[in-house]
Amino acid sequence: MQKMKFRHLFWQQWGCCNMVTLLAAVGFVYFSSCQSEKAVEAPEDVYSFTSEQLLRKGTEALKVHEFEWALALTDSAEKDAPESPNVPFLRARIYSELGRWEKADSAYGKTLALKPDYRGVWNNRGNNAYRQQEYKASIGLYQKELALYPSAAIPWRGMGRAYVELGMVDSALICFKKAIELDNFYSPAYLSLTFLLEDEGEFDEALNYAKEALVLEPENTEYQYVAASLMVKTGEYENALKYLYPITEKWPWHHGSHYNLGQALVRLGKEAEGKKYLDQAEKVRASHAKIEHLENTVRSLPNDPFSHAALGFALRKSGRYNDAMHAYKVALYLAPQSVEIRTNIANLCLIRGDTTQAIQNYHEILQYEPAEVNTMLNLGIVYALSGEMENAKQSWERALMFAPDHPAAKAYLARLEREAK
Repeated sequence: MQKMKFRHLFWQQWGCCNMVTLLAAVGFVYFSSCQSEKAVEAPEDVYSFTSEQLLRKGTEALKVHEFEWALALTDSAEKDAPESPNVPFLRARIYSELGRWEKADSAYGKTLALKPDYRGVWNNRGNNAYRQQEYKASIGLYQKELALYPSAAIPWRGMGRAYVELGMVDSALICFKKAIELDNFYSPAYLSLTFLLEDEGEFDEALNYAKEALVLEPENTEYQYVAASLMVKTGEYENALKYLYPITEKWPWHHGSHYNLGQALVRLGKEAEGKKYLDQAEKVRASHAKIEHLENTVRSLPNDPFSHAALGFALRKSGRYNDAMHAYKVALYLAPQSVEIRTNIANLCLIRGDTTQAIQNYHEILQYEPAEVNTMLNLGIVYALSGEMENAKQSWERALMFAPDHPAAKAYLARLEREAK
């Protein structure tokens, strides 16, 4: 009961005015109803793990953007199995996620030195070239994968996407259809073909392929949206509504879902409701344009941690928390001692309802900056919201040791004392 009373009074009267952020104040922090990804906990003794276990743990860490931990696990796996090609392959994947293209390429080269026909190396190199907008180079790399594995569907789709960017529509069409021919359960190929046909104005045919992708992955929100947007273009308004209503709830930041829902409602004679969604589409368009600009900045300045952090901040504001965390973790990799970036990560953990990770990040900040008073205040807040009142008290008392007259710390302790009575 004490925990709930304190939470209610805290949010009601004080908000979160002292939460430090990188570019601007976070404002009122709230707990998201969505489930946050669980961070991978470090095992007590990694040396007791086999290389396979270490690589599995490293892969799990990569999935939740724990890049430093993933690299550490990979290093440990290499000590256990220095001749395993799986080790540099995972390291290459980690560096790829970090946008460290040269390091990724070097690690892929080491993989091939250990196993010349290692599956996926040339395909992933093609993906990295594609991400750097080197489309002609990516095609050559995909072809090298196919020279080793001619029945692989994935590189055919990769080549098709590169041909699209080069404006070679016929070649792209051949590639996508070849990928589907080789693996008719490979849903991304159906989606890529859908986009190509839509761009060519073949809406009915595009919708057919979108529906095929949706049959293969019915819970995939992106597939739902693509199919629904084509339903609006082909006049299937009622069917589109079934998808678009939940998508706008799940993706409040997404311009297209709001716009298409508004269009469908207007076409069905529900002008007032449709206008509401069309107006919202215009509101989110601005934030989307800003994110696109920041993504371009990151591509231009891949080694600047604050470009990645700025992108993370914009993504967080739009509600794209997983993407924001990825951007922040790349920034942290580039600037591991940055208090500002670590604070943003801690605040994002709190927004996602992950108090355990928020506490861990605040403690890490204090390791770098033991006198960081705002962090002590925030740590106390999270402890209080978690019901750990003694730890909250200690955090705020520690803040007063460094700033004896700090009004917020005094107010928090006074509130805690009153609630304890």
